[in-house]
Amino acid sequence: MSSSASPAPSRRKTLLSLGVLALLTGIVVFIFREHWAEISEALSRLTLGQGLLALAVGLSYPLLEGVSSWLIVRSRLSHFPLRQGIDNAWMGTFGNVVGLGAGSVPFQTWYLHRRGLDVGPGVGLMTLQYVFHKTAVLLYATVLLLAGRIVGLIALCALPVVQRLARWLLHFLSDTGRWAERRESWLKQLDTLSTESRHLLADKPRCAAILGVHLVKLFLLFCLPWMGLRFMGLDTGLAFWQVQLLTSLTLFVSNALPNVAGMGSVETAFLLVYSSFLPDASSMSLLMFYRLASYYAVFAASAVGFALAQRRLNRG
Repeated sequence: MSSSASPAPSRRKTLLSLGVLALLTGIVVFIFREHWAEISEALSRLTLGQGLLALAVGLSYPLLEGVSSWLIVRSRLSHFPLRQGIDNAWMGTFGNVVGLGAGSVPFQTWYLHRRGLDVGPGVGLMTLQYVFHKTAVLLYATVLLLAGRIVGLIALCALPVVQRLARWLLHFLSDTGRWAERRESWLKQLDTLSTESRHLLADKPRCAAILGVHLVKLFLLFCLPWMGLRFMGLDTGLAFWQVQLLTSLTLFVSNALPNVAGMGSVETAFLLVYSSFLPDASSMSLLMFYRLASYYAVFAASAVGFALAQRRLNRG
């Protein structure tokens, strides 16, 4: 992708991505077909206020991603405003879906380049954004095990021994053709990631703030299943913090499973975890509530956010 060309996909690619999303949604509906009457009945119990509250909690996820992006980018661009951090989050959310899981960093890097950050540092910082997210997921799921090791994964990026190991492994690639070009590109990215991680890690208050934002983001996301259980009258006997733990485990397990455009792994992990506590129809109803608020509504909002961010860029 050119550093100056818009990352907006062509109409054909957009239609392909939306077609894949519709196909995956159709597969979910087909799998749930025997319980669709119960699912529809459970969702119909939601009041307008409850539905709007669930959507607001779901939308807090990308907004807090924007706050995290703002904090990270300000380590390099001190004038970077919060609104642009939120625009960058919309870029990542929209790019992740239309890029079928591979468009988040390219979209965000392009946007940051247009806002004055070089492509190399942009890739490094957005990779660190991902590392902070994964650290928060791991920390949330295994609080006792990781207590006192909050910046462990981030520090790992800066360790010289890790960089040397990665360089050593890259030298096993072919020295000819496209593999040689890829190796040189990856080596440059490795250098940039190491530089950016050391620079960011030196600012410990900023790192703590970024991780704190990610933890709040996850806390609100994990509130959605508890809200769904209460709003739809699905009694499991689970306490609030037990639902938080189960949902964090769901996200933790989903990270080990393949996905397309953010779909497949979460649904599988969610049903795997919650089917032990709920009948099939109830766990499927809860999954639909959770994904409507945390995925479909967020993607729809990101399409609007992406368009508005591009319009502001074009206006200069």
